[in-house]
Amino acid sequence: MANRSFKPGAMAIEKGLVCLYGSVTTTTSGTIGSSDCRGFSIAKTGSETGRYTVTLEDAYNGLRSVQAVLEGAADAAYTNAKGLGFILRNVDVENKTFDIQFVNGAQPQADAEIEDASVIYVEITLKNSTVTY
Repeated sequence: MANRSFKPGAMAIEKGLVCLYGSVTTTTSGTIGSSDCRGFSIAKTGSETGRYTVTLEDAYNGLRSVQAVLEGAADAAYTNAKGLGFILRNVDVENKTFDIQFVNGAQPQADAEIEDASVIYVEITLKNSTVTY
């Protein structure tokens, strides 16, 4: 379980929250070209359209929130066929993993690859396992 010396952060009603931040830059077909993540890594999930596996460096008691924001090219037009929103799959933070699944903007929302050369900014809020009450 997570037992690092975390830095003090924002005030929260709930004790023991940990926030992790990172970003990945994609190349073509969602392949990751580079990443800058602290406390976790992100890998393209093989054989799954628009899915990325997040692997945490530590185990946690619970997941409180995930935000994944896409930064696209300055002038590219984005269509509903590409991944614009996301859902979570296979959440198991005690075993250090969960998946971010991008979905298209059309109805029904189906799994979809994100636009080439996108940057994914990720913020993860977790319940620290070492806080006692």
